[in-house]
Amino acid sequence: MKNEPRYDVIVAGLGPAGSVALWHLARMGFRVLGIERNRPEKLWSKPCGDALGAHHITESHLPEPPSSVLKNRVTAIDIYSPSEEVRYRVHGKGYIIDRTAFGRWLVEDALNRGAEVLYETSILEPIISGGKVIGVKAKSKDGRVVELYASLVIEATGFSRVIRRRLPRDWPIYEDIDPRDTNIAYREIIEYEDYEIEEPNVIRIYLNQEIAPGGYWWFFPETSHRSNVGLGVQGGMGYPSPMQIYREKLVEHSLLRLKHRVITAAGAPLPTRRPSNTMVGPGVVVIGDAGYTVNPIHGGGMGYGFRAAYYAAKAFEEAYNKGRFDEEALWSLNTSYMRSIGAKQASLDVFRRFLQRLGNDDIEFGMKHKLIPETDVLYASETGELKLSVIEKAMIVLRGLRRPTLLAKLKTVADYMKKIKELYMRYPENPSGLKQWVREVENLLKEYEARLGS
Repeated sequence: MKNEPRYDVIVAGLGPAGSVALWHLARMGFRVLGIERNRPEKLWSKPCGDALGAHHITESHLPEPPSSVLKNRVTAIDIYSPSEEVRYRVHGKGYIIDRTAFGRWLVEDALNRGAEVLYETSILEPIISGGKVIGVKAKSKDGRVVELYASLVIEATGFSRVIRRRLPRDWPIYEDIDPRDTNIAYREIIEYEDYEIEEPNVIRIYLNQEIAPGGYWWFFPETSHRSNVGLGVQGGMGYPSPMQIYREKLVEHSLLRLKHRVITAAGAPLPTRRPSNTMVGPGVVVIGDAGYTVNPIHGGGMGYGFRAAYYAAKAFEEAYNKGRFDEEALWSLNTSYMRSIGAKQASLDVFRRFLQRLGNDDIEFGMKHKLIPETDVLYASETGELKLSVIEKAMIVLRGLRRPTLLAKLKTVADYMKKIKELYMRYPENPSGLKQWVREVENLLKEYEARLGS
């Protein structure tokens, strides 16, 4: 019968978020179909730093990854000032993953648990009937267009947002993104001919507004002779492309002047902001880059996407047991995500807006005088808060060194990080409270921007 759901769930896109959603739904025993535009050997092909904190695995209820899907085990992150004379070391366990191998590991296990997958198939648009999404139109590699129906469609198509951009604009889930809340990244995998990387288990982040305006550049070793190197540039600001900056400026860095060959090179846009106001619509949810579930400071989306995927699977299970798939039935995706990780993400978005306004002199000054010490960098990253003790220490330093403007801004940043986190912890229990809550968020951010200044 036409329009009758053949599947419980269709997962559109099998990147990090989509693959994890597919895996959880298959494990739960649902009829789930994954649709992926790439071939299996090109899974998770978006270029990025490939770094993943170990805690994201356990928090997303995934099994420990086998060594075959890992390239390196990370023990710490070094953060360098613009001059590179100041270095913060933040300890923590993580991985540099083999993206395709990691994705195939999850998808193949899902297939073994009963999931179905269509590779080399592109999503064209959602199928909407009766005020809800009931499936998708998709095009196979041979040009055949098919209609596929399900009780729920999970969009995980990445920054392209193929489904979301085609939803009715009066649906709350339709939410575009300001280009200034994005980064454009460019990355190369390089292999040295005769240079051995020092401390290959430590990944490096470099803050330099001349090389990576509104972002940073990174050096993430995969082995003692191979590294993932790239940079991200804030979108919507008229900056040169990251590839141009890489080839004109970054190649002059001492690490890039060493003799090496380029294995692969690619670029991609990504969101760097708070999560979507709602990730839930009638018959549809959005996760991963499509739902803006990313860390706003460094743009890392895998771990946050994993968590959103887990909560999406749990929300579907609840809706399935209720026998309906409207916004209210799926709402626990929002409440679970916002109150666990979304509140921290929104708080870090406030901090990101402050950092992007700083020049190299302010960054150098702040790191040199340890306005935010190494231990508190980790705390802020994990919780989305600046400790009161940090602000007190910074006030003493800044007063003594006569930096009143930076002092005032840092205090403002801490205040609004706390305010927006509290607001996200009060995320509405059901869709009826969303409109008022969004208004409060937008007013708070406008107020913050006015306080922060240009």
